[in-house]
Amino acid sequence: MERKMLRKALKLFGWIGACALVLAVVAMVAVRNSEALQDRLVAIGVQNNVVAGLVDDWGGDNLEVAFCGTASPMGNGPRAQQCIGVFAGDKFFIVDAGARSAARANEIGLPMGRLNAVLLTHFHSDHLSALGEMHLASWVRGRPSKLDVYGGPGIDQVVDGFNMAYGLDYGYRVAHHGMAVLPPANAGLRARAIDAPETGSVTIYEEDGLKISAFTVPHPPITPAYGYRFDYRGRSVVISGDTKKSNRLAAAAQNADVLIHEVLQPQLVKAITDALDAAEVDALSKLLTDTLDYHTTPVEAAEIANAANVDTLVFNHLAPPPPNAIAARIFMRGVRDVRPQGAVMSDDGMRITLPPKTGDGPGIIEISGN
Repeated sequence: MERKMLRKALKLFGWIGACALVLAVVAMVAVRNSEALQDRLVAIGVQNNVVAGLVDDWGGDNLEVAFCGTASPMGNGPRAQQCIGVFAGDKFFIVDAGARSAARANEIGLPMGRLNAVLLTHFHSDHLSALGEMHLASWVRGRPSKLDVYGGPGIDQVVDGFNMAYGLDYGYRVAHHGMAVLPPANAGLRARAIDAPETGSVTIYEEDGLKISAFTVPHPPITPAYGYRFDYRGRSVVISGDTKKSNRLAAAAQNADVLIHEVLQPQLVKAITDALDAAEVDALSKLLTDTLDYHTTPVEAAEIANAANVDTLVFNHLAPPPPNAIAARIFMRGVRDVRPQGAVMSDDGMRITLPPKTGDGPGIIEISGN
């Protein structure tokens, strides 16, 4: 009896599956052959995307971080290069703007019209190559003034170069779309020079409860290279910039809620250089080998986080970006021996939310989107 009922149930499920398959095929044929249906589906999809892009729930009472690029120049995976958005109240800053990061910022829904400034840690190309696109993305979304760009000595040269390269583009767009849509007074980048001491830090921005400090980190031959600390409503985020293992960074990050630290995994780099050596690609092998002496390993970053009494350590500027789960496990080798918990790897689209501190206990740290 039970077998008979089972056979009937299986037969029924088979008919249901067959009907579903037929309906799916009919729907596919209809979509392929009906221009009206194609137009309707595209209109619905576009409308949903536009509405989703207008949602702005960033910042408010919280200190928040959005990862709009987590890769180093090594590798050709889907990650954008270095880019970190930081929100505090109605303030919005981006730290570094590597290749593809402006597109990623738009893709994950960052409110580009609110962008106050870009903070450059240093002037390697993978930290600034999308600066022109960041300018355009924020200008067309209504940024109310020129885009401030903070950086160390040499920032004037960088900003002047981008303004010269994109100057014709500014004019073309104003002429085409009109001054009401793209005010020419808001076109262009504006340099904001930072002169941080060799030890300690300097406040570069302080308004409405948000304090941003800059400090130097060792990334020779680049001098100076900077990291940044954001403090807002009792919460704090520190971004290392590119650096070797640094006691200066540990001092600047003392008792921070989140330390976002660049990392290079030497075993994975060696695997790449061994393959390049075998293929006699000597110049590229040397370039990658040279990176070993001015970055920080994941284990070293964990040691810095411990020394700084940081709650959560986030690995970023991944060198090389792990292309699969096996490489990701290699990336984390030895980290748990030094820091059993509180260490995660970043990914594009990851979001960290730090609500205001209440009481004496540890603050809440919410991580999503990775």
